Amino acid sequence: MKSISSLDGLSLESRNFGAGHATLFPAVNARSRVRRRDVLPLREAIPLWFAVSSPLIGMLIGFLGAWFVTWLTS
Repeated sequence: MKSISSLDGLSLESRNFGAGHATLFPAVNARSRVRRRDVLPLREAIPLWFAVSSPLIGMLIGFLGAWFVTWLTS
């Protein structure tokens, strides 16, 4: 309750957000509070794509090979 009662004592000048007035949230810190999406570095992205795509490419080649063998034998 102490923090709430300390907010009641603020003057009107500190509550205005116009130019020349003291503000509760300075504009300098506004950019640092914006959450940015984490960027994946290229040296980590390349192994990730190989790890994801290799099994998929292997399955595709396997199914094509199986289809080719059944086509040859029929």
